[in-house]
Amino acid sequence: MLVSALRAKSMVAAAVITALTISGGAAWAFWRLSGTGNGTASAGSAVELRATGRPDPDVPLHPGARSNLFVTIRNDNRFRVIVDRVQPHSVVVAADPAHRDAGCIQSGVSMSSPFYSVSVEIPPQSSSTVLLSRAIRMDNTSDSACQGATFSVPLTLTGRSRAS
Repeated sequence: MLVSALRAKSMVAAAVITALTISGGAAWAFWRLSGTGNGTASAGSAVELRATGRPDPDVPLHPGARSNLFVTIRNDNRFRVIVDRVQPHSVVVAADPAHRDAGCIQSGVSMSSPFYSVSVEIPPQSSSTVLLSRAIRMDNTSDSACQGATFSVPLTLTGRSRAS
């Protein structure tokens, strides 16, 4: 019986040592795990802002006069945009097709300044309007056929995203 008890104690000791070795190995394996991989993300694209301008209806444009210009800016992006500068584009100001066909070739219309500093924050998917005081003028070189014309004034906007 003594041999049997010693043998049982030896088996228990061997089982405990084996269990400790296995669990220690598993713990070592758990903490020593490593791996590699790649993560990807896609950046969205920015959409160009759109701008339309209209002169102040209370200050009509005629040769020698200046008028205020209301510029409406459309932001179709999914983030806020801050516009800080409006300036004339290098393209010539043109009259509407009917007045052009009638002889309004030299419009005499231009922006009064090379640029206008503004500060307008436009929420995503919306529009804002900014007033440019006395920003558009018509000089004395305009053709007579330009009377009553609607003019397209190409603009360039400068700004930045206000993504949060």
